[in-house]
Amino acid sequence: MPPPICPAPTTRTCSKRTGERLTCSAAVVRFELDVEIAKPVHEVWEYLIEPENVPEWQASALSSHQISDGQMGVGTHLEDERRFLGLHARSEVEVTEFEPERLFTLHGISGPVRFTVRHRLEDRGGHTHLQIEAEAEPGSVGRLMRPMVERAAAHEIRKDFDRLKQQLEAR
Repeated sequence: MPPPICPAPTTRTCSKRTGERLTCSAAVVRFELDVEIAKPVHEVWEYLIEPENVPEWQASALSSHQISDGQMGVGTHLEDERRFLGLHARSEVEVTEFEPERLFTLHGISGPVRFTVRHRLEDRGGHTHLQIEAEAEPGSVGRLMRPMVERAAAHEIRKDFDRLKQQLEAR
């Protein structure tokens, strides 16, 4: 398991939506979300780990592709290109946890924001329970801009995983 970006911050609930929590501190933003998808774990897993699918369900993603050799697994490196709040950025991302059909963790190792996103999948009788835990260190965002960036990121994560659910269930 990759180390947390910084020690665990004090929890503050920023949303009343069930199963969703945004935690904020001076150094890190943490977001948790649970999604139920009416598809088997295998189908969700296969779609989720394919980098080329990312722009189909993540609004900020312009492209995503594997840049290391071999099959997807721990140590695989990806390159993401994104546009968020009008800014364009490239990031190199490393797979740090990979347990087929159970756990998939990505860690941003270069780019403007250091982040970790952990996806846990659980079979629920032919449906999939997907738990997402994301941590990000916003870096040089000014104190006045930070709350806006945090809210925008939380909103985008919710919408992205709603879109993932809709796309998978429509297949």
